[in-house]
Formats: sequence, C-alpha cells, structure tokens
Amino acid sequence: MPQSAPPPSATPQGATPPTATPRRARRAWSVRFRVIALVVAMLALGLTVAGAVTFTVQFNQLNQRIETELLQEVEEFRNLAQRGPTPGEGPFTDLDDLFLAFLQASVPGEHESMVTMTDGQTAFYPGGELSFDLNVPEIRAEVARLHEPGRAVITDFDLNGRQLRMVVAAVSVPQDTRQGAFVVAIDAGAQRRIIWNQMGTYALVALGTMILTGLTGYLVAGRLLRPLDELSRATATINTDDLTGRVAIRAADNDVAQLAENFNQMLDRLEAGVADQRQFLDDAAHELRTPLTIIRGNLELMEAGDAEDVDSTRTLVLEELDRMKRLVDDLLMLARSQRPGFVEFASVDVLTLGHEIRDRVHLLADRRWNTLVTAHGSILGDRQRLQQAVLQLAANAAKFSPPGSVIDVRLDWSPPSAEVMEELQPAAPTYLVLSVQDRGSGIPPEEIGRIFDRFGRADQHRRVEGSGLGLTIVMAIAQAHRGTVTLDSRAGVGSTFRLWVPAVM
Repeated sequence: MPQSAPPPSATPQGATPPTATPRRARRAWSVRFRVIALVVAMLALGLTVAGAVTFTVQFNQLNQRIETELLQEVEEFRNLAQRGPTPGEGPFTDLDDLFLAFLQASVPGEHESMVTMTDGQTAFYPGGELSFDLNVPEIRAEVARLHEPGRAVITDFDLNGRQLRMVVAAVSVPQDTRQGAFVVAIDAGAQRRIIWNQMGTYALVALGTMILTGLTGYLVAGRLLRPLDELSRATATINTDDLTGRVAIRAADNDVAQLAENFNQMLDRLEAGVADQRQFLDDAAHELRTPLTIIRGNLELMEAGDAEDVDSTRTLVLEELDRMKRLVDDLLMLARSQRPGFVEFASVDVLTLGHEIRDRVHLLADRRWNTLVTAHGSILGDRQRLQQAVLQLAANAAKFSPPGSVIDVRLDWSPPSAEVMEELQPAAPTYLVLSVQDRGSGIPPEEIGRIFDRFGRADQHRRVEGSGLGLTIVMAIAQAHRGTVTLDSRAGVGSTFRLWVPAVM
C-alpha cells in the first residue's frame, strides 16, 4: 500500500522545529493619553450640550418673535378697521378703503411681505421692492383653503424654496358684503439660515478649542506625570522581603520631593506594620489559654460515671475547641485589621447568653463570681464572639484582683452614655451592656487611653503574664457589632469594663 506524503506542516526527521515567535503584547494606552482623551471628550460633550441648548433656545425665540410680529400686524389692522378713516367717525364701511389706508401707512420689514384679497382675488399689495411677492396663485389657493370668517390662522408655507410663516386674517366691514382677507408672511427660513451660519462658526471655534486644549494638555500632562515615571524607576528595587529601602528625594523638584516623601512615609508604616504583625503572631498563644483553662476545668470536674455529665462536658469541650480554632484564625486576621465575616450575625437570646457566660466564668479563677442578667429578649449578634469578649474581660478582671474578691458580671439594657454617643455616630436608642466589674488594683487615668492598643497594658501590670492582646480583641468584637467598649477605673478601687451592643443594627 503506497505511503502518503507528509502534510506540508510536518517537520522532517532530524530537523529542528521552528520556534514560534512570541506575539508582542499590545501596549495599553498611557495614563497621559487617557487623561487627555478624557478631558477632550468631556470638553467636547460640554461644548456640544452648550451649543445644542443655546441654538435650540435661539430657534424657539425666533419662532416666538415671528409669531408675535404676525399677530401684531393683525392687531394693528383691526385697530385701524375699528377706528375708521377719521377718528370719531366710526369704522370703515368699504374693504378697498380699509386695505388702501393700511398699506399706505405700513411698510413691510426686511423679510416680510403683505397682500390683501377680496372674494379670493388680490385687492392691494405694497409697492416698492419686496423680498418676495405674495401675489401669486399658490398664495391665493392657500388663502382660500385657510380662510375662516372671524378668525386669524397662522401656518407654515413653502413658496419657491422660501420657508414662510404666514397669517391669514378674515376681514369684514359693515355695509360691505364681500369677504376680505389680510395676509402677512415672514421669511422664517432666511432668519433661520442666519442662526445655522452661527452654528457653523460655533462648531469651528469649538473644534479649534478642543484641538488647542488637547495639544496644550498633552504637553502639560507630560510634565505633571513625569514624577510618576521617576518614582516607578526608583522603587523597582524595593520588594516585600526588604522594606528598608527608600526613594531618594531631590530637593530641586518639589513635585517629585512631595511624592517621594509620601511614598517613604508609606514604607515606614508598612515596615512598622510588618514588625508589629510578626510580634503579634509570636504572642498569639496568650489568647489560647482561656479556652484551655475552661476545657481543663470541666474535664477535672466531670463525673466519669455520670453519662449526662459526660455528655454535657463533651458538648462544652467541643464548643471550646471550635472557639479555639476560630480564635487562632481571628488573631491572625486581627494583625491585618478586620474583615467581612469576622462575626456571624444571628438572633441571640440574651437570657441564654447570660446563663452560658455564668456557667463559664466561675471556671476561670478562684473568685466570687456574681452574674446578674436583668435584660430579656434578643439581639442580632454573634453568640460565640460575645461570649469570647466577656470571658476575656472576666479573665482580665481575675488577673488583676485578689483571690476571693467579688467580680460582678451583668447584662442590662441601657440608653447610650454620653461617651458612647460621642464615639458612635449615630448612636442607637438602646444598647445591651455586658459589664465586668472587679475590685482590683484599678488603672491610673493617664494609662486608660493605651490599654486597648495592641500589646498595651498599664505600667503596674507589666509583670502579669500575657501579651496585652485581650482588650484589643474585645474592642474588635465590639466594633464588629457596631458597638464599643468603655472603661471606668480608679486606682486601688477597681475597674468596670462595659461592652455596648446596639439593640437595633
């Protein structure tokens, strides 16, 4: 069987296949070009709209002016007919006398012409040189069609390429049985052509303005955007592994100096944030101790032979393990600030939340825990997050109060305090207040402002074990619930932390 020849695209044996030439990526439009294109486009749109509005108004004003002039001629004609040939002698009694008297006293304007008719035939028309003549068969036919006794009809009519605006007024006088017509026409097309010529001039001026704006803007934009190119080249050596590099500032160029200074300040903040994050991760284990303490305490108190106790403890331990997992994830996230999904909102029964907190706080330390729930109903919030916040406050209270002292944990409804209203704008009318009050060493007023910062703690508490992240997490939970945390403290007396959660979110 004969072998078929290889297809034209096949490569002969031993030959090197041709290397495909990479397609050159299409270059995107530069920022400079985009800015100028946008400016010119907006300028063109603005000039177009302005021109359209201006000339539309002019055309409307022209039509109104022409109609006013036509009606004014008719009104003057009627006044003359009622006044008569001589004041005081009564109105005209003969159509020919009326037409002749009016045409002798009236001179048509530059774009205007008149004619009078009796029984469909031309009676009189102005003498002298007129822009156009109305004594033609087309006009007589149109007048016969529009003539209505006792009325004046305005219409548009094309006469030999002229666009006329014309009024046909029916005329009758006492003692004359003939039907008269007074016709006045204005060449509206000639006046409209003047406006159209102005539009052409406007279009040329607008086009020249856009071209000049585009060229000038292109040159100016090049100078204004040059600092970006220099900054791009200067920052090419900076990477995420080394944030110590900075952009050199040239004092001779104010734009570049300001831009480079802002960029250097941004690098300072990033470098500090990275260092803070690393330290933050090193101390994350601090926040895991509270759930571990609860698990250990429940396992130690569990009656192995009591199936109900074992089942209850198992449920609680699993919940605490779940909370530990979420705690690890959230601590990492806290270094990058808050994110959507930090809290999972659902309806939370306040009384049940209080009982759950009461069942857990007494396992934290050897203190006299007094838990009081006066609030009833429900709120929209994250039950585990709220538990986490209150337990953290309770753990802090236990750390800084002597063994056997009383620690009050309360859940109350309350209107917002002045401090809350100042911090939360707008404030809700009612808040669920979860408060923890201890009888410990207290915090000096000058140190209250920094204890909510990451790793912040009062000087007298620095010897206490921990990283100082607890109150930061409590504040993050409160803010995620659109609330806040306040503190009332007196050195040597004790502290009261209040977590404010709005009843309506």
